[in-house]
Amino acid sequence: MGDTGKEQLCGKIIDLPMVDAGMHMLGGEKRIVFGPERFWPTHVMRCFTLKPGGKAASNHHPWVHWFVCIAGEGKFQIGDEIYDIGAGYWVYVPEEVPHSFWNTSETEDLISLCTVTKEGDTDPLALTRGC
Repeated sequence: MGDTGKEQLCGKIIDLPMVDAGMHMLGGEKRIVFGPERFWPTHVMRCFTLKPGGKAASNHHPWVHWFVCIAGEGKFQIGDEIYDIGAGYWVYVPEEVPHSFWNTSETEDLISLCTVTKEGDTDPLALTRGC
C-alpha cells in the first residue's frame, strides 16, 4: 500500500484531511470524500462527524441534501418534523426547507455522509441571505 505515484483510488475516510466545517457545525469535523477535487465534478460528498453533544445549526438554502447516517444516533429536523436517526438511516432535505441535525449520544460520535451540489458545499451561516 505504498505510494507508487498513482492516483489513490481507495482509502479510509478518517485518513482524508479535515476541512473547515464552518460556523454552523458545533463540535463537528468535516472531510470531503468525493467532489470537484476528487472524482465528482458536479457534487460534493462530505463526511460529517459530530462529537457527543455536537449540533449543526438550523439553516436553509436553494440546494437539496442527500444524507446517510453511518454510525451513532441523533435527531434530524426538517421543517417542523424531528426524526430519530442512526446507522443505516437516510434523509432527504428539499431546497429552502430549514433543517438541522444533532448527536444525542453522550459517548459516541454521530457520523454521516451528506451530498450536495458543488455550489452547496459552503458554510450556510456565512451566506448573506441568512438562515
